[in-house]
Amino acid sequence: MKTAQTDPDGNELMVRIGEKIRELRKQKNISYEKLAKEIGLDRNTVNLIELGKTNFQFQTLLSILSYHKISVFDFFKSLEQ
Repeated sequence: MKTAQTDPDGNELMVRIGEKIRELRKQKNISYEKLAKEIGLDRNTVNLIELGKTNFQFQTLLSILSYHKISVFDFFKSLEQ
């Protein structure tokens, strides 16, 4: 039986989330500065999120996903692929 390896700090997951957020932004062909302005965040915060270098509130993720018109379910499902 295989055992799942875990990342106790969640760093790997945060990096994957950030990469997916960057991918969504690039699909819309917008800068992280524009995304930040649209959802009411500082551009440096969006940059850190995309790099997986900051923890952020779930509400922030909801704002980002709402902007991209993607459900939380679909977002996390896409991380598995």
